[in-house]
Amino acid sequence: MNNQGCKRMALEDKISALPDDILLTILSLLTLKQAVATSILSQRWRYLWTSLHTLNFRYEEILHRNDGDTDNEWGCKIYGANYMERFKQVVNQVLRSHKALKLHEFGIHYPLDASCGDLIDIWVAFAIAFKVSKLELNFSTNQVPIWVCSFKNYSFPLDLFDKTKTIEPYLVQLDRVFSVCAPPLNVDNGFECLRELFLKSVDLTDEQFETILSSCTFLECLHVLYSSRLVNVKHAVPHMKLKSLEMYRCFQLKKLEIFAPNLVSFKYLGPKINISVKDAKQLVHACMRSNWETWEFSRPNPLNLPNMRRGDFVFGQFAAYLPQIEHLVMDASSFGGKKVLDNGPLLYNLRHLSLSSLNYAHGPFGMLDCYEMLASFVKVSPFLHRLELHFELYPLQDPKLRRIAVSPHNYLKEVLVSGFYGNKLVVDLIMVVFDFAIELEKIEISTAYLGDPSKCTISLKPDDDFLVRKSIERLHERMPAKAQLYILDGL
Repeated sequence: MNNQGCKRMALEDKISALPDDILLTILSLLTLKQAVATSILSQRWRYLWTSLHTLNFRYEEILHRNDGDTDNEWGCKIYGANYMERFKQVVNQVLRSHKALKLHEFGIHYPLDASCGDLIDIWVAFAIAFKVSKLELNFSTNQVPIWVCSFKNYSFPLDLFDKTKTIEPYLVQLDRVFSVCAPPLNVDNGFECLRELFLKSVDLTDEQFETILSSCTFLECLHVLYSSRLVNVKHAVPHMKLKSLEMYRCFQLKKLEIFAPNLVSFKYLGPKINISVKDAKQLVHACMRSNWETWEFSRPNPLNLPNMRRGDFVFGQFAAYLPQIEHLVMDASSFGGKKVLDNGPLLYNLRHLSLSSLNYAHGPFGMLDCYEMLASFVKVSPFLHRLELHFELYPLQDPKLRRIAVSPHNYLKEVLVSGFYGNKLVVDLIMVVFDFAIELEKIEISTAYLGDPSKCTISLKPDDDFLVRKSIERLHERMPAKAQLYILDGL
């Protein structure tokens, strides 16, 4: 054997000699498929992966995609019977082999629907039985062509997260289907371990939402995306551990009331609704984004609530919290005119501001309103450090920008612009920022739209790369002396 081969063997022996805890930490940095593949290295590694504390089943890591597959072809395969059956088999095989007594993370990432409900119930029960800390059910169909998707979301049984009821029937199923004998489960202790819950394209009822918060009293992060059955969500009892709540694209939601005294981050994207976040004195991160669809202003309201005026969605409902917010995300349609900020207090704590609009000039979602909102915020945010401007869709209009007087700002150091197509209106707006941000150090530009907090928007690429490049050259000529320009797309 040559020297290089001996060195490799010696290195492998040293690694294999490490304690199991260290080796499992190393394995946790790999994908599940890669971790399982280490079983062929040696006898020492053969069953090590079965004690992993993290199990994330992602279809793109488990299933094979041919190099020539288009996105549509790949999406059809994912939602086809053969690939779906293969994915379920892999999950079941791994669960049968699993030996760890506790799970830190458990995730299912595949566009499954209600037809797989009985099996998903057992998978969730498995995670709860093994005292999972982070549970993610990601059944979102974002990567699948909409015409091949089923529209009936999975919804787990109410008793699965109800600590007043036993999950013994599901544990019996675990033993019968997987030959997995779950560890002795004290239901209260099982829910004490759950810290993070991510539900994407999982349908919750108002009652199920309340049951989750009532049972999972140690839950710190709750993320809900595309839940079509939520209407009137209310949690009136203080949840003392909840620090982060994210509610995205729950289009039937009409009202949301949350009592979480230690809430640090609240993020919402959806219809303009009545939102009450009670006694959140620790709140410093707030995202209040409405739908671009204009029909939301006049749609019928089954709860007989008054229609939400533009300025009230953020400045009315969150007025008491604005002085303490450090990171604020909102869109042009929620700006009711400069008076809402001119008549309010200075926002001394605001460090990071993210504003979004459609990439056209006029209307409640337009760039001119976004510019007016930007100018108003800069005037009342003396310590603003980072500004993000996000423009969605192709530019439709390019009128001349009428400048608003803004005093020099000494603390704004970073600017990000996404959805940059090189159109004159956007370039003029960036030039305005250059004029008042006299201490600017960095500006980042991306043609991709990065302003969707739910990360569900598919970015459109500009038709004219030449226009983008020429516009960037213009910006180079006008940048403040200390500023550096970074192009995130590699143009």
